[in-house]
Amino acid sequence: MIENVENMIFDGTDLANAFTNQEEGTYFIINNVYGRGVQSVENTLTHVAGMDGSYPSSSRLASRRMTVDITMKGTSFNDLRKRIEGLNEILFTRNIDVPIVFNDEPDRVYYGRIDEVTDTIESSHIYQAQLTIICSDPFKYGEEKKLTFSSDIVSFTNQGTAEADPIFEMEVLKPTTFAMVQNQEEQYQMIGIPAEDDVQIGDAKQLILREEGDGINQWEYNPTRIDPISGRIAHDGTMAYDGTGIIVDNYGTAPTDSNGYGPAIIRELPEAVQDFELTSVIDTRTDLKEENFRVEIYAFDEGLNMLGKIGIRDRFQAFHNRSGLARVGEYEDSRTRYLISASNYDYDNFGKSSMFFLRWKRVNNTFEFYLAQVVNGRHQDTITRTFTDSERVWSGRLKYVQIYIRTWKNRRNPYLARVNNITVNKLFQETVDQTLYIAYPGDIITFDHSSADLLINGEPRLDLRNFGSDNFKLTPGHNELIVLPSGSFNTAVSYRQRYR
Repeated sequence: MIENVENMIFDGTDLANAFTNQEEGTYFIINNVYGRGVQSVENTLTHVAGMDGSYPSSSRLASRRMTVDITMKGTSFNDLRKRIEGLNEILFTRNIDVPIVFNDEPDRVYYGRIDEVTDTIESSHIYQAQLTIICSDPFKYGEEKKLTFSSDIVSFTNQGTAEADPIFEMEVLKPTTFAMVQNQEEQYQMIGIPAEDDVQIGDAKQLILREEGDGINQWEYNPTRIDPISGRIAHDGTMAYDGTGIIVDNYGTAPTDSNGYGPAIIRELPEAVQDFELTSVIDTRTDLKEENFRVEIYAFDEGLNMLGKIGIRDRFQAFHNRSGLARVGEYEDSRTRYLISASNYDYDNFGKSSMFFLRWKRVNNTFEFYLAQVVNGRHQDTITRTFTDSERVWSGRLKYVQIYIRTWKNRRNPYLARVNNITVNKLFQETVDQTLYIAYPGDIITFDHSSADLLINGEPRLDLRNFGSDNFKLTPGHNELIVLPSGSFNTAVSYRQRYR
């Protein structure tokens, strides 16, 4: 087998392994790689009349351009053409910079894409070309480092030769009105407001219910009620705790008058709540496209009048579909008071597995619904809608919460349709001379200086950002970081070492 120390792994594909067969006599080799040496610097000069020379106003690293000379051999001209087709499929990444690693530099990663190709030879089943790769990010990257703070101060050495973008994750240990990380240059990132000595600290909310499934025995199967459009309640169906959340243990008997059916459970809250926030995480997986489902959470007042519902469903047999549901009040038809529905939140490209965060708030007579897909702990594909109940028709105090999970008759049940958790909080309105808590024990605050994201439990919260905050970088060499308020967090910082 022909080997070359500069062999390239492009977007996870080892090109030599992909196109080399020793028995057939075919191979792929990298002849030369240029562009990994000393980098060019673009200098901006300002010329002043009557002044010799120029005034250097700025300097920047130029984009990195690498040229890679390749040789490919096939068993025939037709075989060679097929191999070139396969190479084109690997190298074409559309609008994405992909990781590139060379065998003689295995601990460094470049990010780039193909820019130009110059054919040089195509003869005797051999193809040679020069590939130009453009790296808009001129840096190369080493391994990711992750450090945990042994206290509220940490000192460490960044062994990279260039500045690095840190990501801070702060697990909240006690209620806090702000979170702040500061470096040795007194640059800082902060969300929230430090409470002044003469200002009262107040709770924005009070936990009424947190259900993660282990309290399943406190839920009842009556008196449950769902929308007629949702299907039928299978009263012989049952739900269970699977160690992560609430799932259907038995969907029950399929009714003759409806295709959709499944169990429903209801729980009475320890107190009736006027202004409330209901949140839930729903996890789904459909291995077959026909595995349709609904997962719905209903809210009822003290008289069992329906205040509305929120949920996720898969509504197509031909797709791995996910669409959102959020409605105020009792069901009238498929459009009335639906703030979120297939008309504004409907996707066929989520894939087999998808997790969602749902939030439903009511303050005074205003309802707010928020729905987001959760990917790697972060929210994306978000939607927020509000509705004002001007006549206060649905102003009754929240007293009951209900879960309904449905399957489809004569089809396989969904692989996973689970309510991971439900929380209900009583909301308080901010008063004059009061600073409210922004995070509570168990919450995760994330400062991502690489993407400029500020998150609480994966949800963007740029609205809480302090005016003087900065997405500061870690300097090469010594770094010192301080977290405030003291004793409020378990903190970790991660970063990719960067090199010129």
